[in-house]
Amino acid sequence: MTQISIILNPWAGRGKAGRRRPELVKALDEAGVSYELLLTNARGHATELARDAVVRGADVVVAIGGDGTLNETVNGLYQGNQQTGRKAAFAVIPLGTGSDFIKVLETVNADDIAGGIARLQNPKRRPIDLGLVEIAGQGSRLLLNAVGIGFDAQAAAEALKITWVSGWPVYYIAIARALMNYKAFPMRINFNNETLERPMMFATIANGRHQGASFLMTPDAHIDDGLLDVCMVDMLGVVKVAQYIPLIEKGVHGKLPEVRLERVKTIQVTCANDLPVAIDGEVFSTTARNITVTNIPGAVDLLV
Repeated sequence: MTQISIILNPWAGRGKAGRRRPELVKALDEAGVSYELLLTNARGHATELARDAVVRGADVVVAIGGDGTLNETVNGLYQGNQQTGRKAAFAVIPLGTGSDFIKVLETVNADDIAGGIARLQNPKRRPIDLGLVEIAGQGSRLLLNAVGIGFDAQAAAEALKITWVSGWPVYYIAIARALMNYKAFPMRINFNNETLERPMMFATIANGRHQGASFLMTPDAHIDDGLLDVCMVDMLGVVKVAQYIPLIEKGVHGKLPEVRLERVKTIQVTCANDLPVAIDGEVFSTTARNITVTNIPGAVDLLV
């Protein structure tokens, strides 16, 4: 029998995931799914739970929450697979605020418990890539969807402070706040035998296409092509940010003079000043100066 471990972050989506726990349990039981339900209680706990579940023999590890929960879970699952030599699969039931990662998946919808259970009952595996983010002197972490360096990471930090609204408005308020105090420092970016060096607003390195709930930042990205997509943007004033936001939402910003889109297997970003870094919407560092991101092709199997 397939051994399924379900990791639920009750605080995801401003507590939405926790409120839907009774509905989840009822649906699982009615479907006759055999599972263990594990609840997270702190940041990073999902990684520990997922790793331990794989070591104990889980065949499938399910993440229930937002992009941060999905990221923590896939990190633990990957560690468990590496430790044991197994190939436990990754599954998701997105109940978060933005749910950016799943927007590249035709068969996965946000807030869809029934769909998630159907994938457990009729599992189809799809190998997907991950990205390895290494920050000199500060450690490493896998990305599932995207890593933001610079302004977009600052906006992610601001979003965590906003608790009186939910959904996409959070990200617009966060952008406005970040614009008030962000300073663009010169970044040195090495990729594909090329080097760029100039003040940058941000560099987003992605496996998926969407960030910040509604922004189609890397519109040509694919999660299983062995490449990472990069969006680099020069510093913009408030007026241009307002003008460009609708273009980024539609994914038609690639020809703007301040924007450069690239596809890479590995990329390095260095800066003489501290840079904020957010991985899958969660702030990983505020003092990064040397960041390397590398694609890991076919790193995990996703149930679709």
